[in-house]
Amino acid sequence: MFIMQKHPKLTRQRIAKCIADGVLWRPVYPERVPVALQAFAAPGRITYAEAMRGRYRPIKLGHRYGPEWSTHWVRVEGRVPAHWRGREVRLWWDSSSEACVWMNGVPHQGLTGSGITGWGNLKGPIRAEYVLTRRARAGERITCYVEVACNQLFGLDMGAEQVGQLRGAELAVFDPEAWALYIDFVTVVEMMQQIPADQPRGAQALYTANAFLNHYDPDDRGTWGKARRLLQDYLRAQNGDGQHTIHAIGHAHIDTAWLWPLAETKRKCYRSFSSVLRLMEDHPDFVFACSQAQQYAWLKAEQPALYKQIKARVRKGQFVPVGGTWIEPDCNIPSGESLVRQFLYGQRFFKREFGQYCRGFWNPDVFGYNGQLPQIIRGAGLEWFLTQKLSWNQINQSDAHTFWWEGIDGTRVLTHFPPADTYVGNASIKELLFQARNYKDLDRSNDSVYLFGFGDGGGGPTREMLARLERVKDTDGVPRVKLTNPDTFFEALRQNSQPLVEKVGELYLELHRGTFTTHADVKRNNRRAEEALHDVELLSAFVGGKYPARSLARAWQALLLNQFHDIIPGSSITEVYEDAARDYAALFAALAPLKARALRKLAKGTGPRWLVVNTLDRPRREVVQGPDRQWGLVTAPPCGYTVCVPTTTPPIPVKLRETKSAIWLENEMVRVKLDRKGRCRELSDRQTGHSSLAGPANRFRLYEDKPSNFDAWDIDIHHREKPVGEPQAAECQVVEATPLRAAVRFTYTLSPRSRLVQTVRVDAARPVVEFETEVEWHETQRLLKVEFPTQIRAEQATYEIPFGHVQRPTHYNNSHDLARFEVCGHRWADLSEPGAGLALINDCKYGYSAHRGVLSLSLLRAPLHPDPRADRGAHTFRYALCPHAGDWRAADIPTLAAAFNQPLEVRPTRLRPVEQSWITVDHPAIRVDTVKQAEDSNDLVVRLYEQHGGHAATCLTTAKPVAQAWQTNLLEEDRQELKIRRQAVPLTFRPFEIKTLCLRHAP
Repeated sequence: MFIMQKHPKLTRQRIAKCIADGVLWRPVYPERVPVALQAFAAPGRITYAEAMRGRYRPIKLGHRYGPEWSTHWVRVEGRVPAHWRGREVRLWWDSSSEACVWMNGVPHQGLTGSGITGWGNLKGPIRAEYVLTRRARAGERITCYVEVACNQLFGLDMGAEQVGQLRGAELAVFDPEAWALYIDFVTVVEMMQQIPADQPRGAQALYTANAFLNHYDPDDRGTWGKARRLLQDYLRAQNGDGQHTIHAIGHAHIDTAWLWPLAETKRKCYRSFSSVLRLMEDHPDFVFACSQAQQYAWLKAEQPALYKQIKARVRKGQFVPVGGTWIEPDCNIPSGESLVRQFLYGQRFFKREFGQYCRGFWNPDVFGYNGQLPQIIRGAGLEWFLTQKLSWNQINQSDAHTFWWEGIDGTRVLTHFPPADTYVGNASIKELLFQARNYKDLDRSNDSVYLFGFGDGGGGPTREMLARLERVKDTDGVPRVKLTNPDTFFEALRQNSQPLVEKVGELYLELHRGTFTTHADVKRNNRRAEEALHDVELLSAFVGGKYPARSLARAWQALLLNQFHDIIPGSSITEVYEDAARDYAALFAALAPLKARALRKLAKGTGPRWLVVNTLDRPRREVVQGPDRQWGLVTAPPCGYTVCVPTTTPPIPVKLRETKSAIWLENEMVRVKLDRKGRCRELSDRQTGHSSLAGPANRFRLYEDKPSNFDAWDIDIHHREKPVGEPQAAECQVVEATPLRAAVRFTYTLSPRSRLVQTVRVDAARPVVEFETEVEWHETQRLLKVEFPTQIRAEQATYEIPFGHVQRPTHYNNSHDLARFEVCGHRWADLSEPGAGLALINDCKYGYSAHRGVLSLSLLRAPLHPDPRADRGAHTFRYALCPHAGDWRAADIPTLAAAFNQPLEVRPTRLRPVEQSWITVDHPAIRVDTVKQAEDSNDLVVRLYEQHGGHAATCLTTAKPVAQAWQTNLLEEDRQELKIRRQAVPLTFRPFEIKTLCLRHAP
């Protein structure tokens, strides 16, 4: 012991060499024998039955599978040596890829060779062994099948090497005593490494590891007992009552799509979940939390035998469904109704399949959370929220891991960030100690959650992780560790915590700001799909006939799937967006005939008049194109229709005036001056005459867009310092000049490879200047923005978010302001000062910035990774400027933005002139957002919200008398009956409140 005491460095070197040489690992599998291998190169991701019909050919170790993303089935045959009788025999496998063992036609366990050199920093197999038999028979013949996917946990990314090379395939006898000895030793060694030597437990760990090596001889089992007792004596020392408690929960975060397509995700699910089921056979206290109803639904449809096993473990409380959503959605870009449907479809699935709703929203890997989420979470019957991603903040780290998160309406939800700063923990002593040390709320709470198991690409916990956690569940020197389920943890948190910190409003992630813009195609499709579903539901509910519930459910589930947090943000590989394009095409193809059927039924045959249908909740006066392709000025009532003969000569016609240097467009509400380069030189509201602009506006700016990390995800603030061009129009042409519409077309050359054509238009009905834009985009690592310098003095800009709005600073007074240099907004953003303002409206964009009076919209990016084709190609989008008197409330910007996105529907009809509203409200702050048929009855569901941020009272009126009315939660349950007065339903709202009503009409 003298050397250890006087020269601890030499002792540490001795211990490290022992581990590196495998002195303790080799006895775990003391004997191995080869197996016979035959392989079948499958034509794709086929079923087990199809694989059994394949033609198998012999292969040997070193065999290379290919090409990338291909599938191969391997028949493994071996014979147990006679002297292995009664012992546990395992298959040892490493194909440097993802793989799965199949037994009796059922996926039984994943076998994952990693080779990760990127995020995981792991080389070699993650899970290389599969238990073939607990008690082998002498001479027993063993046959199994291994499905090999020629990809790794992170697809083909993250520096993976030698994908698909068969590096190991053997039968191995397992020695449980050697395994226990190995786990004890490495646990003590890691405590030695992580606890400082000047602390008692650190010094004792060094002493114990050294003493162990003095007694242990791998070739003499007689030494093992005494050597292990040294380790166990050290690990047996318990914690005091005040020690921090870590609630460890198994997890296998599986991105529903990312560096692999959806088809591979299904296999990741059954590889990971079958592996978890095998662990549960040996560890009855092991709890595994699993989110995303879509992944369960895939298993139910495609692997029913495995799904049955999962349901059995759910009943035992080991396999715990969490989250309550269809997938783990992005929480910035989807509309409010989309987020409601995530919970509606997710919670109903969990209740139907497992007999209970989830109690907590589980969304650890998402790029920020909008300020209406607490209300939506609680409205869907959930009590708590778990995330982790905000630990990635670029500038300001959160000052709390446990807190009450309060939404913009005042609803609170108990929230926790795992302080290990990961949802893919490896159960190391290093991470456990960091978790306790990093926990920001030790003064208020002595409990925190730790999520362990390989994730993102799946994989889940391993036997080694569970064995290590068992060793340190109550060992002095490390926090107390308890295997538990999420609901138990949050209940302990609620009961044992002192008053917690409160955080109000959005949880903004100071990173991944490029996800508001990347892959403009999927964002456009998302906006159009949300609107199409809104319209078809409303028309189907009011026009009559059989409600297409099943078709709508399929369409919603396709939309919700593509709102996954690595699809809609634009951060997946090319194949994912090929899948998404097919999904959206099928969705639109399914909804189009449903809408057409409702409109045909409403029109009751063709004729000379126009049927004008308004699916929004506000009256509208607009210029529209009719069935004969002629333009006309029409009006339409809220949520209803009119039959009319359109006006072709408005009372005040649109004017267009040209000079050599400029063109003026104006109607009775707005006036704009354009120079011949396409820039707005003047923009004024005709009511006040106030000019909004401080300089040339509608200014296209190209920036170098090379973020330090995460190419598709990030826009870094230093892009502002690297402008690479300010394109100006090379051609200018007047293309419309009628009393109803006037327009000028500008043609730009953005670069030798990219071209932009923009039509600037004013019509007789709207107080906006519209910019209809077509871009042929072939840039690389460039960001295209359009900027509007204003002379409006506003310290805050206002942005639409789901079911409401949020204000964000227009200055960089502090680090939190600076971090919000690029933000997410939906259909509109606004700068206002007392008496006047300017709104920027768009039809499919989400990335905004507002700084020192300059309001900007991010239009296109061109990242290289992970999809080198992202955004390249043709794009069409529209945005508009609305100068206004008063603030955005007085100008009713939300209605203008909604109408800009959802045009009036026009059909020919033979009906007589008539006007009809199906449903109305009588307060400007209250929006009727959604009308649909109830999930479980023929009742009418109406979802409304308060948009201005104040208290309001209104009456909801429908065309048909209401016999009964109830207020429900978002799941259409917990009915509270409402009073009906003179066929109307009186309602009161608190600021930003969302209400869901269920109406039963009189027969």
